[in-house]
Amino acid sequence: MVRVYPDPILRKPTHPVRPGSPEARAAAEALRESFSRVEGLGLAANQIGLLYRAAIIRLADENGEVPEDSEPIVMLNPRILWRSPELVLEEEGCLSLPGVWAPVPRAKAVRVEYQDEDGKRHVLEVQDLNARLIQHELDHLDGVLFIDHLSVHERNRVLRVFRELQSRKEGVPSAAQVRA
Repeated sequence: MVRVYPDPILRKPTHPVRPGSPEARAAAEALRESFSRVEGLGLAANQIGLLYRAAIIRLADENGEVPEDSEPIVMLNPRILWRSPELVLEEEGCLSLPGVWAPVPRAKAVRVEYQDEDGKRHVLEVQDLNARLIQHELDHLDGVLFIDHLSVHERNRVLRVFRELQSRKEGVPSAAQVRA
C-alpha cells in the first residue's frame, strides 16, 4: 500500500542497500508488487514503508509515450551525476498526494547512476518526462516531496485541495458542507 501524506516515513531519507542482499531482493520484490497495483510511472521504497535507497520506474519512449508492456526498472542506490542547466516547468503529481497537481521546475535532462539487483552499475542519460520522473523519485528517497519545490502560496493551495479531497474520501464533511 502506498503511504499517503502526511505519513512521516515520506520525510525520512533512505539508506543505501547492498545489491544481492536479502534486504535488496525484498525491497525490489515489494516495489514490483506495489507498482503493479498502482497507476504511476515510478515508486520509491519509502512510499511503501521501506527506508532503502531503491525505486522502480517505467521509462517513456522517444515519443514521450509509456508502452504498457515496458519492463519496469528497479534502481538501487541511484544518484544524479549531472543535471542540465535548462529548467522546464510542468505539472507534476504524486501517488502519495493523490488527486493534486502543480507546476514544478525540474532540470530538462539528467544523468543518473544506479545499481541493479545483482550490483551491476548502470548510467542513464534521459530528458523530458524521464528526467522529471527520475528527479521526482530520487527526491522521495531524500525525504523530499514535489510540494517542497513550490512557493509557500502554491504549496498551501495544493495542500488545501489535497485535504479537501481526503476529507471527502474519508466521508468527513468539508467546511463548505458544514456551512450549508
